[in-house]
Parts: sequence; structure tokens; C-alpha cells
Amino acid sequence: MTFLRQEILAVSTDEAWRELLSSKLPVFFVNREGFQEALSARDPAVVVLGKKQAQEEDWALCRTVRRESRALIAVIQEEVLAPPVKTEWVDDLLDPASGEESVLRLENLLRIAEANACYFERQNKDDQASGQVWERFFTPDDGLLPPFRVTGVNAFDSGTVENFVRLLTNLLGTTASFIPVSSLPYLTEKSQTAPIESVGSLYCQTVAGSPVRIGGVSPCRYSRWLAGMRAVVERRPVTLSCPGGLTLYACPVNLEFFRVSYPLGALVVGVGDVPFDRELIRIGQRLRISIPLLRERAGITRAQMQKTERLAARQLIDSAADYLLREASYGYNVAYQEFIRAAACRQLERVYEANNRGLPAALEKAEKLAAMGKLAAGLIHEIRNPLTSVRGFIQLLTEKKTPDDREREYLDVVLSEIDRVNEIIRNFLYLTRVGGFRPVVTKLDPVVKDILLVVESQAVLKEIRLNTDFDPRTPEVSVDTEQIKQVLLNLIQNAFQAMPYGGELTVRLYPDPSEEWVVLEVADTGVGIPAEHFSRLGEAFFTTKEDGTGLGLAISYRLVEDHGGKIEVQSEEGKGTRFLVKLPVAAKAENAGAGRISRENVE
Repeated sequence: MTFLRQEILAVSTDEAWRELLSSKLPVFFVNREGFQEALSARDPAVVVLGKKQAQEEDWALCRTVRRESRALIAVIQEEVLAPPVKTEWVDDLLDPASGEESVLRLENLLRIAEANACYFERQNKDDQASGQVWERFFTPDDGLLPPFRVTGVNAFDSGTVENFVRLLTNLLGTTASFIPVSSLPYLTEKSQTAPIESVGSLYCQTVAGSPVRIGGVSPCRYSRWLAGMRAVVERRPVTLSCPGGLTLYACPVNLEFFRVSYPLGALVVGVGDVPFDRELIRIGQRLRISIPLLRERAGITRAQMQKTERLAARQLIDSAADYLLREASYGYNVAYQEFIRAAACRQLERVYEANNRGLPAALEKAEKLAAMGKLAAGLIHEIRNPLTSVRGFIQLLTEKKTPDDREREYLDVVLSEIDRVNEIIRNFLYLTRVGGFRPVVTKLDPVVKDILLVVESQAVLKEIRLNTDFDPRTPEVSVDTEQIKQVLLNLIQNAFQAMPYGGELTVRLYPDPSEEWVVLEVADTGVGIPAEHFSRLGEAFFTTKEDGTGLGLAISYRLVEDHGGKIEVQSEEGKGTRFLVKLPVAAKAENAGAGRISRENVE
């Protein structure tokens, strides 16, 4: 890859490390004595220092770099199994033992250095960042922050992490925390590095209130920090004993930028059974808590958790961490793209476009929706089973009431609401489907006709006239017919809702002029879609309907993208909307399906 600002200035390190960097990147090595002169003469994009060198005399070398240049600073971390330290002097940490990853990290620093150089050389300091996509990741003095310097505060929209922590606490009935990466987050009160915590049970509240302290904080907070940092350092979920007898499950949360993961922190949640008997006595003595009080709170909170439920809890935490990773990565990658365009550096934009394939999958909307679906999957099993039992008992009560009984009306309302919840869960299931993709080569005519037969009577009741037009020259496609039926049904239902006073619905099937696509068109004469809503079409939970869930179009977009296709929308307020579902012809569809399977295997 070619960079506009190429050079990296590195203070001399071991021979193997020098050889690796020299073979991959434009690096100029210098000893400690010649560093100051080289910094002034060469104006490097990135400076590489050893950790001990960087920390000498209160970060003296780093202060010099910041004062005399706009170079970014990468520090070589000699102690690999140490928590990453985020300070204003460090733009990234490198691990010499992971050579190829370190090269990728330096390439990413060059990307950010180039973008900032373009921005500041055009004296865009006076431009207002307010309202820009990249505002959260930008400072007037430093420009766009390197991904390593992104914190748990600016990585997410306001309240996102807090909501996830509360959700996990309420669902699992214990305690949950997001531990941001920093040197000592369990001691700090800074908003960027302070833990986000929620304690959900009386037992956990009692244990957390222990007078015992470790490093000035409670054993609970210290243990959560320890579990979180282990997960970050080891880059995998870890378990650790909780002072209160539960098991702490910690899952790392990262930011992905051009094939590199940067640590943001970890989700740490207590799972398992509340202890009792002798173990509870030992806990009370160790934490200096009244044993009768501890027994009382444990008795109130205690709930047996089966082995399968513990596994489901861990899967739920994994899914939450996965969603946060994709949310942070999506936001930062879009911010980077918009920032280099705002810098008006045409050459850099061309480089970006040429290397666009290097962006992580988190930049893709479909992957973001899939992560949301995975999170929902962790809840569906536990919700659906008791809901089925509740519905059965209410059905029995309803049958015992006479038709004119007022209470029967109430029970009928309850049943209809339960059915509505079941419908939402069924839609979630479509979002969570990553397997079961069974394409067959077929003509779409009979698939479309099957759905039209289903909705025909509904159209008559709504005074909507159905029109069809099937071009006999339409080639075959390779599709999962049940999934395409679901897409078509969702689009038709949306069209019906857009025509509350009647109208016309036209369904057409024809080959695209390029002969690469088969087009399934659904057009209505309804109210149309406001222009400001176009960018959010297909986004889960976005809806303008009072009783809508915002899942219908999200599911449709997901299923069509799984087939290697795309959905295009044309609409005008007051005149109607046309949805064009474009599916690749049979040969292209088979290739798209193969790509989809391989992507799932990687995940």
C-alpha cells in the first residue's frame, strides 16, 4: 500500500524487530542521541519508542514529539501480559512478539496521520466539527483520534453501554459492569475510564457494601476489574471467582479498524447460583458482613440456574459484547471515511477507495443487524417457552367464560397481545438465522403467485386492486423460496398499510436490462416515504407506525443481502412507493451463496 506521508522514525530496537519493520514499512532508525535532530529534519508521520524510553523523565521524549511535530507515537510494550495503558502520550501499543499485527497497527497510524495532515494543511481548524459524523472522534488540536485512543465514552452513542449493562443486570438478576481500558479504572472517577456498573440483586448489593477494601475499593469492584483486564489482555472471554460466590464472566469489547482489534474494555457479569450454608458463612466472615443479614439477602435472591441456563447467559453476554464491538467499529470507520472527505484530500480519498476492501465487516449494515439478531437469540428461548405456557392457561380460562362475560373480553385482549409478542419473537428469529439457507434454482413466477393468493382476500377487504405483470423472458434465480416469500409478504403488508383508504398494488417480475439481475417490483399508490427517512430504511426498530416494530424491512434487507441481492426504493410523498428487489441470475446467485457461507464460517 502507498501512503502520502510515509516515513516512520524509530529509536533503535532489537535486530529482529528492525528487520521486520524495514521489510514491510518505510522506517528510518536512529539512536537515542540522534533522535532530536532526526525528528526536526525528517518530519515523520509516526514515531516508534520503547516503553521504557517513552516513560523516562515523565514522558520527556513524547512531550518533545508532541511539541515539535504532529507525528503519532507508537510505544513498544515489552511486558506483553500487561493491561494496555491509555494516556495522552500513546497513540498505540505494539507487541514485538506479534510482528504482522504490529505492522498493520503502524499502517493504521499512517492512515490517521495522512488524514490529519490533509486536514490541518488546508487550515480546516476553523471549520466547525459540530454536527459532523466524526465529531465524537475528533479534537481541534489532534484531529481524528487514532483507534487506540478511542475510549468507552466516545466509542458509543450516549447511553448505549449503560442500557446494555442495565439489560444484562435485569435479565440475569445479578451484577453487570463495563470496565473501560485504562491503567487503573477501578480507582479513577474520570468519566472516560470509570466503570459503568449496575447491581441487580439484594445479595449483590450487600456483598458490594462490604467494609473490606482492596486498593481503596471493594473486593467486588476489584474482582470485576481483574476479570475485565484479563479478558482484554488475553483477548478472549475468561471466568473468575466472585467474592460473593458467583462466577464472573468477562468478555472483551474491541474496536475493529482495517483488520486490527483495539481494546475498549470488557463486559463483566456475575452468573451462577447464590451460595448458601457453609460457603455463605465463609463469605460473611471474609468480607466482614453480618451473616444473618447475608443469609436473609441470599434467601430472597437465591434462584437455581441450570447448566443450560448458564450457557445461555454466557451466550447472551457474548452477543452483547459482539454488538458493542460492531457498533463502535461501524461508527469509527464511517467517521474515518467522512473525515478524509471533509479534509478534501483527493489523493487520500482515492487511496481509501482503492483499499476499501480492508474495512472490517462491522462497516456493513447487514453485519450490524446480524449482531442485533444474535443478541435477540439469547433471549428468545427463555421468553418463548413460558409465554407458550401462559397462553395455554389463559386459553383454558377463556373457554370457561360465557361469550357475553365481560372478563372474557379482557382475556381475549390478553391473548391477542400474547400473539403479538409471539409475532415479534418470530420476526427476531428471522434476524437471527445464520444457517438453514437452502437455495434452489427456480422461476420466481410460482413463488410470487403463492403469496398473492394468500393476500388476495385481504386486498379485497381493504379495497385494494391487485395488478400483476410477469415477463416470460425472466431467467431463473437461485433462492431459498421460503425466505423470498417472507420478503415479498413483508413488502406487500407495508404497501397495504400505506393505503388505508384503498388503492392499487402492482407486482411485476422482469429481467434487468443489464441481464445480471431479476427484478421483483412491488409498487403502491399510498402515502409515500418522506425523503428524510430514506437513509434509515432497513434499520431494525425504525418505524413510523404506532404499532410497528421496525423489523419487517430489516428482515427483508437481511434476507435479500444473504442472496447476494439488493433492494432499491423509489418514493414520492402522496403518490406512492416502489420497492425493487434485485436478485442475481442463477449463476451469480450461487456464487453469492457460497460467499455467504464462507463468511459465516469465519465468524
